[in-house]
Amino acid sequence: MSAPQVILVMIGTVEFEFSVTNKEYNKFVDSMASGKAVLPAYNLLSSTVKNEQHATLKNLLVDDANNPKANLVMEVMGIVTEEFASDLPAVVKPRASSVSSSKETASSNS
Repeated sequence: MSAPQVILVMIGTVEFEFSVTNKEYNKFVDSMASGKAVLPAYNLLSSTVKNEQHATLKNLLVDDANNPKANLVMEVMGIVTEEFASDLPAVVKPRASSVSSSKETASSNS
């Protein structure tokens, strides 16, 4: 099992520490596939924040009716996603080689 990636995010004046594993992040992505984003994001943040910071995080991310504040939750989740993804190798589609491109150009000009 891979070690969690520790991600630090400053919310207001408090620096929160999230320990995110591939399994937890995959669960978040799978939950988003059902068309919902805020609750899966809130659940990931809640379950991965340092234990002693959980109550403070919840006070910031939910309103008086205990509903997640969508804008703030998604902003924090965006930072977590960006940092989590930065630990992964880059994936790019290779461009067509210039040899085949020049052959196509030559045959179309004939």
